[in-house]
Amino acid sequence: MKKKQVYRILLALVILLTILYTLGVVGILPFEVSEAVTVFMVVLFFILRFKERTRR
Repeated sequence: MKKKQVYRILLALVILLTILYTLGVVGILPFEVSEAVTVFMVVLFFILRFKERTRR
């Protein structure tokens, strides 16, 4: 898969997770959803950062 396509998929994923996070904070979804999204986003950030460092 090309790098550009991977970033497009990640962008769509992040936008979806942001919407779920917002709905959890507002109270439409259970707040546990927002907690899970936060943990997933942090893990995703560190995975992408580690992957980029190992490429150099």
